[in-house]
Amino acid sequence: MKYTFVLSGWEGSAADSRVLRDAVTRPNGLRVPTGNYYLCDCGYTNGPGFLAPYRGVRYHLDEWSSGRAAPQNHRELFNLRHAKAQDDIPEDIGDGHNTNDGPDFVDQVETSQIWTTWRDTFAISMYNEWRGNT
Repeated sequence: MKYTFVLSGWEGSAADSRVLRDAVTRPNGLRVPTGNYYLCDCGYTNGPGFLAPYRGVRYHLDEWSSGRAAPQNHRELFNLRHAKAQDDIPEDIGDGHNTNDGPDFVDQVETSQIWTTWRDTFAISMYNEWRGNT
């Protein structure tokens, strides 16, 4: 795995989303270019710059092993592919760190209905394509 940003100093009991908010708002903190995103787990909000899986839907790769049923809906397929993508990171990704504080970077961490609708549309399209190819 490749670390793109490290923020130390928070106690282990701090909520993931609180630590992420701190990292994004620091002057030399984590920079996510607008229009790009990091895959994150359910501990984070689904919003601009951070694409989270569906909560309450099977997710971890071991939940898909041992001949269990194929995905039954768009949420399950999305979560399966989200989990697989976290294990298959390309080598040529950027470092996610930039000192430019311009408006071209995500500057806050917040839930967004627009982002959630985009995830739903993306997941439904992915599922429909998958069903047509299986």
